[in-house]
Amino acid sequence: MRAPPRTRGGALLYLYMREIWTRKDLTERSRLFLAASVGELSVTEACQKLGITRQRYYELEDRAVAGFFEALAPRKAGRPKKNTDPTTEIRSELEELRRENKKLWLYIKVLQKLAGIADRGKKPGRPQKTARRGGQTDDR
Repeated sequence: MRAPPRTRGGALLYLYMREIWTRKDLTERSRLFLAASVGELSVTEACQKLGITRQRYYELEDRAVAGFFEALAPRKAGRPKKNTDPTTEIRSELEELRRENKKLWLYIKVLQKLAGIADRGKKPGRPQKTARRGGQTDDR
């Protein structure tokens, strides 16, 4: 797409906008919004064709303008930096697997209770708590 012409007259801007809203990749909805925003179509007519209220039209217009300004905001030049720490992805996957493992053990316990099967000990790989003097437990 070429840049808009820099003139004081509204005719060239109108022609440029006309070129934009006749593009094939725009939907009918976006064409109606563009036509209403440059005054080719009244807001009331656009709302009737879109099947929305004037309030909703102006909400959508505000959102579009905010998106326009966000797209024009200055950004750092070049590509964004990639994550240099290779363990970050592995750590997040490990945490996800731990959460899933905990959930699966809960399912196993529920199914054992429903089936009337006695709990056959703790999870594998975890040390058993041993009783010490005075009724205290040792978590070693």
